[in-house]
Amino acid sequence: MKASEIFEGIPLLRSVEDLSIEIAGITCDSRKVKPGFAFVCLPGQHVDGRRFIPDAIMAGAVLMVCEKPPEENVPFVLVEDARHALPLMLQNFYHHPETSFQRMIAITGTNGKTTTSFMLKSIFDHAGCKTGLIGTTKYLIGDQEVPLGARDALLTTPDPELLYTLFSRMRDAKVDTVIMEASSHALALQKLSGLFFDVAIFTNLTQDHLDFHEDMDSYLQAKKSLFSMARVGLFNCDDPHFEAMASGVPARVCTFSPRGMKADFSAIQVLSHTAQGICFLMRDGEKDCKVSVPIPGEFTVSNALGAIGAARLCGLDTETILKALQEMHGVKGRIERILTDTPYSVFIDFAHTPDALENILSTLRGFTKGRLICLFGCGGDRDRTKRPMMGRIACAMSDYVIITSDNSRTEKKEAIIEDILNGVRDTSTPYTVIPDRTEAIRFALTHARKDDVILLAGKGHEEYEIDQTGKHPYSERKIVMEIIQQRNEKQ
Repeated sequence: MKASEIFEGIPLLRSVEDLSIEIAGITCDSRKVKPGFAFVCLPGQHVDGRRFIPDAIMAGAVLMVCEKPPEENVPFVLVEDARHALPLMLQNFYHHPETSFQRMIAITGTNGKTTTSFMLKSIFDHAGCKTGLIGTTKYLIGDQEVPLGARDALLTTPDPELLYTLFSRMRDAKVDTVIMEASSHALALQKLSGLFFDVAIFTNLTQDHLDFHEDMDSYLQAKKSLFSMARVGLFNCDDPHFEAMASGVPARVCTFSPRGMKADFSAIQVLSHTAQGICFLMRDGEKDCKVSVPIPGEFTVSNALGAIGAARLCGLDTETILKALQEMHGVKGRIERILTDTPYSVFIDFAHTPDALENILSTLRGFTKGRLICLFGCGGDRDRTKRPMMGRIACAMSDYVIITSDNSRTEKKEAIIEDILNGVRDTSTPYTVIPDRTEAIRFALTHARKDDVILLAGKGHEEYEIDQTGKHPYSERKIVMEIIQQRNEKQ
């Protein structure tokens, strides 16, 4: 494609290159440059992308896209905002695949995005639609998981290059409904610039990612920006940040309420709640209907209302929606029970924020007959202020706590644990510290008694562990089953 076509609709501040040249691809990663590529130099938090221009040239880049002139004597164009320009360039390069979909739905919020997205996929699949899903646990086209390249990361919201590759593949597969999670990082970094959603959902806002956003207002504003890209905004009006999120947005505002407040979609009564799922009465306008979802937890009510509301706003009938939810499977890593064939139960959940940990522990407490044992850690190179908060919550809501590691990254496990202990030392709840996560799991399984419930919090769907030596395969499910098998063989 000619460079002039790639920059269509994008104001250029300056160009020192004939825009009739052919561009074979676009990337902002110098390691992905191939002959004929345009290299977009993004201004990073610590490193300016122009630093990698020599590498891009060596790899065959024919055009640099920058905010400031490069020091090297190379063909370049200047744009005002490279992060904003990158997705627009990719839209042009892939001939606007986003316009081929009948509907696009985005979900943002601290917790609940993944479960809500899978609920929506189940609903639209049940309605006979061809769906594409982009989110934290996987990228799906229909029921087929999209394999990632060696240099692609599975992010909640992919970088623009991968995002538009996915959109292009979805168009080729005749996808009509795209459901995607919109992370605060992606919104702040303008990865979704140029997109427009039929419905955008706000689930909730609690403390997370302050290592990146610095304060809660910046975090809120990043998420709020999604609703300037949507026809309808569907907001959880029970959330304390609802007014701040919904005020002044150009999207039409609709609401849902898990607590029975006046809203477009409201849960007015929980009819039953067991380890097998939850059933509640929902009011949709003037009509009441029973909703059954095979996922336990009061937060399931909130997630289901968001999914139901979005599907209704897209024109689906209530009967189809309710049947789909009743028949859906659980979501991997979200209050997922491991079938251990033991007198105690083991659950895995992705809970890695104070609010999420409190919610999952509250849910498990509701059907725990013995002790509730919580095993958790906190991620390295992330918001340190939530570590003691999570320690306090774990001890306040559990009968026994095991503090361990969880993706320590470049930090020392012991330093992270010390932060957690600042919120634990004044508790009367018994706890132990075992930095090695596998040994911590072994300890939990060894000391569990009949009717106990063990929560392994933080990893969820993840199949890896990140420490100072890099990223390594790590499956809690396999580890649990191996430990149980080893013990059975010894007996």
